[in-house]
Amino acid sequence: MRVEEYMSTMTEIATPDTTLGTIAQQLATNNVSCVVIIENKKPVGIITKTDITRAYAGEVPSSTIADAFMTSKDLICVKADTQTDDIAELIQKKFVHHLLVVDDKGAFVGVASSWDVAREVSLDAKAFPYNRELWTKPKKAVVGGTVETAPVMQ
Repeated sequence: MRVEEYMSTMTEIATPDTTLGTIAQQLATNNVSCVVIIENKKPVGIITKTDITRAYAGEVPSSTIADAFMTSKDLICVKADTQTDDIAELIQKKFVHHLLVVDDKGAFVGVASSWDVAREVSLDAKAFPYNRELWTKPKKAVVGGTVETAPVMQ
């Protein structure tokens, strides 16, 4: 399944000059886990609930602008046609909870979170009358009194 089929498109966005206080209000008011920082339609940063918690614990003033607070501007962006397995692998390897989805021109189109991936994998698993083990291990069956090994599905 492609990420464009389940990514969140109704995400909160802000500009690099938005204050952390305003971003914290966006997170709380809209019950979202991140705000994407956009400049010229392209993502330049992301601030999550965890970032806001760390800012509060570190006594960072709420008047601090997003651009000054963002510790990493090396964003992990994927195209809308990226497959779920690739999304899950990136989330696991990069230790992140959000991937930004962009179009062919690099413009922001949505967010794929670890929760989105978990939900899709769960729904996918429920949709079929088999489990993943069936796909990877050969099964033995009795056919006409003889034991035969079923082919492994790929």
